[in-house]
Amino acid sequence: MGAPDRRMLLGVMSDSHDNVWAIRRAAEELKRRGVGLVLHAGDWVAPFSARALREALGEGIRVVGVWGNNEGERPYFLEMARKYGVEIAGEAAELEAGGRRIALYHGTSPVLLRALVESGLYDLVVYGHTHQAAIERRGRTLVVNPGEVCGCLTGRSTAAVVDLAKLEAELLFLT
Repeated sequence: MGAPDRRMLLGVMSDSHDNVWAIRRAAEELKRRGVGLVLHAGDWVAPFSARALREALGEGIRVVGVWGNNEGERPYFLEMARKYGVEIAGEAAELEAGGRRIALYHGTSPVLLRALVESGLYDLVVYGHTHQAAIERRGRTLVVNPGEVCGCLTGRSTAAVVDLAKLEAELLFLT
């Protein structure tokens, strides 16, 4: 059996809160798993977090992120993100990968999050904010909160890998 198809494996992370060690550890594990795309659901915090993620992933893996509620210096963050090839979509993102429609949102509004999940428009909804890892299916939609990369609230540094072909997710415990 050959290597997994990178186009079908998606790395998911959130709430890195400037923990460069944890960002690098998550990136290394996602890269090892063979992901072709990494989504970051916000609360990067400082611009150097985007740089740390890109440097740990290397080239060839697309990174798309959204803002959380703790980002400061957004104009400078955008400048640094562009410099390092990290796409920041704003407050939310809608994209397609592996034939799946995906919504990415930090999750600060439970009302908006519920609307994304229950709309039926997406195969996958990724969010963060709560620092609590959760993988669940709501109707035909897979809903993934990868928990917190930083490990600062729960004491566990986590991320997730989504197999877009099977529409299944696996939580990764990084510490």
